[in-house]
Amino acid sequence: MRIPARKTTPMRWRRMLPVALSGAIVLVTILAVMLTISTQTATRFRNIKAGWQEYSHTADPRGIWISEIRGFLGYGGMIHNFKNYVLRQDPIYEKALRVQTSYVLNAISSYLNANPDPLEEKALKDIRTTVEEYAAKIDQIKQDIVAGKNPKEVDSKVRVDDSAGIAALASLERHWIEQRQNKLNAIVTALSEGDALVRSLVWVMALLTVLVGLIAALIYRLVTSAFRSNEAELNELKARKLAEEEERKLAWVVQQSPASILITDTKGTIEFVNRKLLELTGYQEHELIGKTPNILKSGHTTRDDYAEIWQRLAQGHPWSGVFKNLRKDGSHYWAATSLIPLLDEQGQIINYIGMGVDITEKRRVDEQIAQVQKMEAVGILAGSVAHDFNNILMTIIGNTELIRLDAEEFDAPEDVSTSLEQIEIASRRARVLIQQLLSFARQQPRSAKRLELNAAINEALELIHVSSTAKAKIVFHSNADNVATDIDPTAFYQIIMNLCHNAIEAMGDKGGTVTITLDALAPDDPEGLAGLQDDSLGTLRILVCDNGPGIPKDIQERVFDPFFSTKPAGKGTGLGLAIVRNWITEVHGEVTLQSSRSKGTCFTLLFPRFEAITDRAPIATTPPSGHEHILLVDDEEDLLYTIRRMMARLGYRVEAFSNPALALHAFRTAPDSFDMVVSDLMMPEMGGDTLIERLREIRPELPALLLSSHQKNTPFPKGFTPVMHIKKPVDLMGLATALRQTLEN
Repeated sequence: MRIPARKTTPMRWRRMLPVALSGAIVLVTILAVMLTISTQTATRFRNIKAGWQEYSHTADPRGIWISEIRGFLGYGGMIHNFKNYVLRQDPIYEKALRVQTSYVLNAISSYLNANPDPLEEKALKDIRTTVEEYAAKIDQIKQDIVAGKNPKEVDSKVRVDDSAGIAALASLERHWIEQRQNKLNAIVTALSEGDALVRSLVWVMALLTVLVGLIAALIYRLVTSAFRSNEAELNELKARKLAEEEERKLAWVVQQSPASILITDTKGTIEFVNRKLLELTGYQEHELIGKTPNILKSGHTTRDDYAEIWQRLAQGHPWSGVFKNLRKDGSHYWAATSLIPLLDEQGQIINYIGMGVDITEKRRVDEQIAQVQKMEAVGILAGSVAHDFNNILMTIIGNTELIRLDAEEFDAPEDVSTSLEQIEIASRRARVLIQQLLSFARQQPRSAKRLELNAAINEALELIHVSSTAKAKIVFHSNADNVATDIDPTAFYQIIMNLCHNAIEAMGDKGGTVTITLDALAPDDPEGLAGLQDDSLGTLRILVCDNGPGIPKDIQERVFDPFFSTKPAGKGTGLGLAIVRNWITEVHGEVTLQSSRSKGTCFTLLFPRFEAITDRAPIATTPPSGHEHILLVDDEEDLLYTIRRMMARLGYRVEAFSNPALALHAFRTAPDSFDMVVSDLMMPEMGGDTLIERLREIRPELPALLLSSHQKNTPFPKGFTPVMHIKKPVDLMGLATALRQTLEN
């Protein structure tokens, strides 16, 4: 049995027909739209072509210039006004002619500057020649009119043949019209061809639609890939941003570091400097980049040291030390420096890094501390030496006086007396020096006393002459007799000696003169002290001047600063003038400085003036003597012998002991046999103050006298009978006076 075939094809067509119709409608719609666009575009092009044709009658710049030339040259223009000027001889035409001439020539010049073709250029030059001929005749017309000539005579002289110019103008107009028409024809042709191209563009658009679909698919794939790539790039950018942030922080750290940082290449050329180094050296960045660190050398570090440093760095080893560097302004600073070679991944040196810390202030403070410690050590040493030297000096003084007394008794030769006198003078000078040494070491307090300055200056000069050079001359001029001030004598001697020694050192080997002048100023003298005390009689002025090289101005402001000195290392402490000012200020005085290269240096010292003490008791010429029994104690055998002989010479009976314990035992044995005790203060086994306390436990009213190289407050018990205290070295007169005062009081 045959089964009939199933009629599926028409059914398929029926199902596909709506789809096909829909596709056809869409396609027809697209074509209709494209056709509409094409038709409208063609219509617009035709409108543009018509517009250009209409525009062909409008003017361009050349047409305007040609119109201006014709307007100012033709009827109503130059030619017309030229004839009117000749015939009517009215000045208004002259003015119009000159203005029109200017306009025509300007239009011709503008045309010539617009790159005309050869035909235009020739025509323009012909027109300009005609215009210039007319212009040249204007002055002639004016002269003839002034001369009173009639128009006919004037016309015969100024007539111009303008046929060439008129012909050139006509030729120029024709040429311009032809060119304009040719351009318009070309535009019309181009627009027609454009119309055809637009029609072809419709078919191209269909192809482009297909291509757009393909491109869209490609773009989709590219965008998808771009998103994946963009995500990777974002991650990379984040990592790079973090790295840049770390680098920026590191740069901030380097720039804001309190240490100076410098980076060079392997040849030593500076590549980077941070802000601290610029502040420290005073240079600008561009002044250091490209230079070498040699620009900071001060000469303090030797070439051999630099060579050793570079050798160490080249071997890859760091170096640390201290440099004295040079600033831009020529001043110096100290820097604790570390130099480090910078290595790459392979361990090769690519740069050198220098880091420094400014230790100038720290070094200055350390030096001041060291100086103070040195001065303290000197003070301790001075006190120790002064104690021993005072004992030696008292032995010399005592024995010298004993010998002098013996020489007087036995009528010794004059040479012996002279020699003894020189020994006594030297001993007195040595005694003053020891007093100054103790005062300087602060082991002997300063106490202001009424001091007559003439005598004090002369006494200080005696000490200065001993240590001054032969080339230095010291002169003292006094304009005031018997004048005094309240000051510690040792401090005053030190002031005069310090200033004189500074002047002598400043004059150097060339020598010179130091002049000291003493004046008394009235209380109201403007050059004296202000705010004087009520009992002050005025001001005493001392000038210490030299004819040396003077002190530079920049140093004058600092000479009174502690620890400031211009002397070489090891010479001077920088304290001399600071101490001078302090001592003068303590007594309400003033010190000032004037100095110049031509006149030398002059220090002015001002002191309050007080009444000199003149009612003192007359000085005895013969030492007072006695017969009492004295217990003498001193651990120095030589000094014990000398003092015992001095006392015996004065008539006293002396029992001497070098051991305080033995002296105490002897006193206990017979306490009433001794009239007084004289003891050294500082002894190793038992001090003199302790010995006196022990003795007075046995006999409370016992007169006592202490001898010492130091002026020291002895802490005796409350209610203890006062003990007289005299300083070594003491001469025979001083010892005799102290003994009598102690015994009688």
